[in-house]
Amino acid sequence: MATLALVVAANLWALRDPVRFDLTSGDVYSISPQTRRVIESLSDPVTITYFYDLRSKGLLDAKALLEQYADLSDQITLRAYDPALQPAEARRHQVHFAGTLVVESRGRRIVSSGAYEADFTNALLRATKNAAQKICFTDGHVESDPFSLASHDHMEDSRGQGHGHSTGGRPLEVHERHGMGMARDALETLGYEVASVLLVQQPHALAGCSVVVIASPQRPFLPREVDQLVDHLLAGGRAVLLLEPAVEHGLERVLDLFGIVMSRAGIVDPEAHYWTDPGTPAVSRYARHRVTRNLPLTFFPGAAALAARPGGIPDDVRVTPLVRSSAGSRLETAARAGDDASRERPRDIMVHASKRLAGGDMARVLVAGDGDFASNSFFPVLGNGQLFLNAVSHLAEQEDLIDIQPRSYALPRMELSNRQMTFTFVASAIVLPALVLLSGLVVWWRSR
Repeated sequence: MATLALVVAANLWALRDPVRFDLTSGDVYSISPQTRRVIESLSDPVTITYFYDLRSKGLLDAKALLEQYADLSDQITLRAYDPALQPAEARRHQVHFAGTLVVESRGRRIVSSGAYEADFTNALLRATKNAAQKICFTDGHVESDPFSLASHDHMEDSRGQGHGHSTGGRPLEVHERHGMGMARDALETLGYEVASVLLVQQPHALAGCSVVVIASPQRPFLPREVDQLVDHLLAGGRAVLLLEPAVEHGLERVLDLFGIVMSRAGIVDPEAHYWTDPGTPAVSRYARHRVTRNLPLTFFPGAAALAARPGGIPDDVRVTPLVRSSAGSRLETAARAGDDASRERPRDIMVHASKRLAGGDMARVLVAGDGDFASNSFFPVLGNGQLFLNAVSHLAEQEDLIDIQPRSYALPRMELSNRQMTFTFVASAIVLPALVLLSGLVVWWRSR
């Protein structure tokens, strides 16, 4: 009876005050020190709602990991539901699939579908930031519309090696403007505020914009609008310029500020392209940079080449190529053979440029010779959407988002020398079987 009473008491104590021991060598079921610091620094209440599937071990492990989050801080309230068993909660949170995480704090709501510690912690960081950063899309030049879910056709030109946007060529759009609603939804999911701005409305239209996005303008910017952009950048602003070949955009002065020029002709890449269109270069190898980290294949329907201006890059400017076409690419041009445009070599499709300013601040831009890759038609395909989001987050200086590698089981290993391996083989394959055989013979002989 005393033993039974001790067992019951121990179980009641473990139920009331559970203690977790992680005996795996890779700390698979433990929270990293980075996450502990994030949780310990919380100053506002946070509600985490996780939707899991009782039949999925992976989602149950994720739920157990979130329980550790809640155990580390009184600021965290965790609620977990199986949407199949509690559909009303799923509808209330506008969740359709198991594996969805909803983090809410001070009126901010972040939704994540990741199942790893890095996904949970970064969602927690985004939800608890003091203020949402504002991403401003320019308007008024037939740019891609961040508030539209319209898509467009992707058709090759008459020679099957180009993708044009010039209004004087073959029309490719089935809508007047390309849509970027998917990109906007993704930005808002990451916690950004997205707005559309008209530079002609007021002289300081870009005030309060963390990052300015110019998405595939089809009409040139007016000189006074360019003045606003230049002033914004020289005040330490950030901008993403998604430009198109053979389209007058009027932003040459902005590009010249960073020593960059853009070709009018598009890139043709017979060696690495998407589907059957050589005018859509595809890229799977990137320069080492935060924007391209862990990035899958991307492709660019109709891309111009970026290069240093003839006078060279200014001394106070640093330009880093991020995305390049293959060594077999050239520019689509009617120039005679031997010109640089017809020579096969890698072409820069996307670059990051920074300019040192007085007082130690930096003006930073990310320039791409194509904007279609981030439109609704191509945003969800392969790595296109991730590339755009990485570019915006990098310029917005989201450096506090941590990169925690998922842990895995590490099987114990034993390193043996050749002599030890020989001894192990002889002992296990010869000596031990011989001893067993000898023991059997002895037993048999005595039993006679």
